[in-house]
Amino acid sequence: MAPRIVDIAKAANASPSAVSLALNNKSGISAELRQKIISIAVNLGYKTVTHHLVNENITIKLLKIATHGHIINERHNAFITEYMEGIEAVSKKRKYKLEVSFFNRVPIEEIIAAHKETIVDGLIILGTELNAHELHFFTELTKPIVFIDTYFPFSVYDCIDMDNMDGVFQAVQHLYLNGHRSIGLIKGDYATRNFTMREFGFREAMEYFSLPIQEKYIITVDPAFDQATVDMGRYLDKNNALPTALFCMNDTIAYGCIKALREHNYRIPGDISVVGFDDLPSSSLSEPPLTTIRVSNHQIGERALEKLAERIANPSGGAPENILVAGKLVVRNSVKKI
Repeated sequence: MAPRIVDIAKAANASPSAVSLALNNKSGISAELRQKIISIAVNLGYKTVTHHLVNENITIKLLKIATHGHIINERHNAFITEYMEGIEAVSKKRKYKLEVSFFNRVPIEEIIAAHKETIVDGLIILGTELNAHELHFFTELTKPIVFIDTYFPFSVYDCIDMDNMDGVFQAVQHLYLNGHRSIGLIKGDYATRNFTMREFGFREAMEYFSLPIQEKYIITVDPAFDQATVDMGRYLDKNNALPTALFCMNDTIAYGCIKALREHNYRIPGDISVVGFDDLPSSSLSEPPLTTIRVSNHQIGERALEKLAERIANPSGGAPENILVAGKLVVRNSVKKI
């Protein structure tokens, strides 16, 4: 049974009127008592408390961290902006102050040192280029933290990410339904959690449809556009045989591979079909327009801020969560039906 106001008041050693003021963010009580009441309410299972957590005194910060810049770069600015728009939308609703900092190839130790004394109530961290071994640095920060665009098994942090495996399954299924039985994978040579899960999802989907995985068609390229073009070109210089379709781990890799294929006189999709992942704005304008997986960035940003609000209200409440948000296949003209 849901707790009543009197139950929360008794546990907090406060009056019912004080509890009502805290839960409805009204003035008349101290900040310390308000936080105490909110934490107790969450612990007792008062589910609507976070919906009332409107507080002009709360400041959160988004950290965009590019450890090497091969994935987080200018081509992904629009992609990241959608995360920010989702975070900002909920911040405005809750009247939180939102700060944003971008760190490009700055050592993690320096980022942590710069935020030990930062006066914010919580952090959202774009963890695309982070690996699991770098997480221990963040334990030096005593603030609630939520990571987006990645997730780490066995992590002590909440992570909100796209459902990579579901997205890849949709891509492979689309190729299968269009008659493709020989499908290759173009993967990035920088290890990220998203790339790892996409390769795993590719192998799982191929097995699901009883399609052979031909290791000669598992091609590794740099995820940056220019170098992906070079790397794919080198592969094509040495290999004449190709599958009928390629799944690329993201749209930027797809752009580079399409350019290299064209330079080697392959037609897309006439000679080979290509599918990407991310649905960057330029994917609809590429030639041909790219079939890809649209990521629910705005929803991920919103969910990250909601989860952070819960942690600010109750830092010790509940186990960390890995929350996966499904994407959607966007069909364009880069896949041929055979």
